[in-house]
Amino acid sequence: MPETRYCGRRAAVIENNDLRVTVLIFNNASVSSGYTAHLMDPGREYAFFVAFSPVFKLAFGYVWKRADFPWMGMWEENHSRTNPPWNGKALACGMEFGVSPMPESRREMTARGRLFGVPTCRWLLAKSQIAVEYHAVIRRTDSIFESLTRPI
Repeated sequence: MPETRYCGRRAAVIENNDLRVTVLIFNNASVSSGYTAHLMDPGREYAFFVAFSPVFKLAFGYVWKRADFPWMGMWEENHSRTNPPWNGKALACGMEFGVSPMPESRREMTARGRLFGVPTCRWLLAKSQIAVEYHAVIRRTDSIFESLTRPI
């Protein structure tokens, strides 16, 4: 299994038939931080992520239409920001799906336009509306599952 190290984490890519999953394994580094942007699989109608706690035997995740939110950002803050309000005490990890791969201004998003051939922002005309749906899923389980499907 290929392995790389970054942001105080080990990353392994697991391939199983047509499924390719990047697994991040957090270590016990006392200080680390980072952000990575991920394009969700264009070959799938629905995208998802799962967070799993083997201690609590609990999996939590979201599933959504990939066309609505093609990007996911993963970030970590592990006591690295010493300025207020964090003061070196924040410990957090986040997974955010959306229409943009990076946490940046609208000007930067529109200047980039596309990344890997996929738009990096979405515009709505004045007084227009858009409807999207996503689902949160929580399950008791002994192991992490390889995919999520939307509830019916």
